[in-house]
Amino acid sequence: MASVMEAARDNGVRVTPSQCQNRGSVGLGRLASVVGLCALVTGCARAPVVDLSAVSITVSAMPDDTDDSGPATVQVVGLPVAQVDTLRNDGLTAQQWSELLRVTVVMEDGTADSDLPAVLGSHTVDENGSLRFTPMFPFDAGRSYAVRLDPSRLPGLDGTAGDTLTAVKTLVSLPKSDVQRTTVVDRIFPSGDRVPENQLKLYLHFSAPMSHVDGLAYLTLQDERGRDVDAPFLPFGTEFWNADHTRYTVFFDPGRIKQGLELNAQLGRSLRAGETYALVVDPAWPDAQGNPLQAPFEKRFSVGPADAVPLDHTTWRLRVPAAGSTQRLVVSFPEPLDHALMQRAIGVETAAGEPVHGEVESGSWETRWLLTPARPWVAGTYALVASTIVEDLAGNQIGIPFEVTERGAVPDARSSSREAGARASGGPHGETVSIPFEIR
Repeated sequence: MASVMEAARDNGVRVTPSQCQNRGSVGLGRLASVVGLCALVTGCARAPVVDLSAVSITVSAMPDDTDDSGPATVQVVGLPVAQVDTLRNDGLTAQQWSELLRVTVVMEDGTADSDLPAVLGSHTVDENGSLRFTPMFPFDAGRSYAVRLDPSRLPGLDGTAGDTLTAVKTLVSLPKSDVQRTTVVDRIFPSGDRVPENQLKLYLHFSAPMSHVDGLAYLTLQDERGRDVDAPFLPFGTEFWNADHTRYTVFFDPGRIKQGLELNAQLGRSLRAGETYALVVDPAWPDAQGNPLQAPFEKRFSVGPADAVPLDHTTWRLRVPAAGSTQRLVVSFPEPLDHALMQRAIGVETAAGEPVHGEVESGSWETRWLLTPARPWVAGTYALVASTIVEDLAGNQIGIPFEVTERGAVPDARSSSREAGARASGGPHGETVSIPFEIR
């Protein structure tokens, strides 16, 4: 009983001898209350005071034995020495470490969601008394990470003291490395500086693969006064990439091109004969590495009258090479053709129907098609074979004008959009036409 009185007295609790002389004068419940109060006060007196005012959380490189630089880590300094020593001596489980020091990825919209899975990695206590988190995979440069230090999870704290501590939260990130602007707009087709008023599409070729984005967000069509043309293009901007994302197709909206459609009646064609325009490419357009283009790009061109005449392959002229040579076969057209289609929809066959392999090129602003054979020409009969999907700049095909469907009716805007998509993807080759020639 004396020990109870001494403990109570030491902790500022007044307990008189008469209260503890016999159990009759002080009931067991009362005595238990006094002892409990003494224990509580004693515990509070021994509870450590945790000062977090000096805590600092940063992201930095961890020294390495070879070059004094290692993977970036999250470092916490300024924790009280007593708690750091306890951490060093008392092994924590991976779960306990994650509850004490937790790192999560900040979403692209800036959201730091504590419910997201923690970044995988390891926790250590450095010799200088700092806590360190090393990610299993390196942090991404330029990406933000949310760090949460919960000091109530420090070992050795009295429960009451831990309840009074507030979590420390901050965002850390590594600076993004210098942007390497290496990708450029290599060329734009048509390569000439004059197009018809009903020009159907443009091809942008890049020097390296680009990211899968809506390219229309980075393109502007300006008139000769520098004003933006309103809604000139077909608004399906993510659809028209080639397989390796080095060529992007831009369609002028067919609804504005074809007469008799509502858009054409309301807005007219995007291009007007007799005027000059510029296609402006924003250098912010990201390549496959997420880096912007090396420089802005601009293509200026003038506009001539609309072209509604279908292609006539009988007007094409051939310059035939000599047998035994690797001279080029040159095919000349009276007007420029669609660059992409003339590359893949025109070829040469032998009399036996075998294709002649070689390098295909276009020239003179897409008014020439050239084939350099892989092997010397052999004397005999050949044929220049072209799919009827070959088009001129206005989308007129061999024997079929763009303005009229096979049934002779003007299509609606929806079918025009579907048709434009089919043209962009190549569509079925359909029928072919041929022009025979002799190699001597």
